[in-house]
Parts: sequence; structure tokens; C-alpha cells
Amino acid sequence: MSNITSLAARRSATVEDALASIHAGAIADYLSASLGRDWDSMRIIRQRAAALDAKHPGSQSLVDQLDALRTQAA
Repeated sequence: MSNITSLAARRSATVEDALASIHAGAIADYLSASLGRDWDSMRIIRQRAAALDAKHPGSQSLVDQLDALRTQAA
């Protein structure tokens, strides 16, 4: 593997790790807001999730993950 390929693979893994961490925090915040029936916070988290998804096409959608939480809770 060339150095360029290796660097690209490491960068990709680092970005994915960072996104996973951001997703985990947003999901925790969303669940907390949901339990407290804090609709404004939930709306803000969803808006930020949509913006993040738009900046990282091809990555797992945070909005989809938040929607799945609502579906599972129903």
C-alpha cells in the first residue's frame, strides 16, 4: 500500500470515528430531550443532524438514526 493510500485510509477512519462520536452524543441528547418532552431541543438536534448529514453524504444518516428511535419508542 502506498503512503498516500495509507494516509487516505487513516483519514477516512478518523473522520468516521469522529462522526460516530458526534452521532452518539446527538442521540444521547435527543433521548434526554425526548424523556423531558423538550420539543424545542429535539427540533434543534434534528436540524443540526440534517445539516451534518448534508455535509457528509454517503455516511450513515443521523436523521435516520433519530427517526429509528422514535419508531422503536412507539
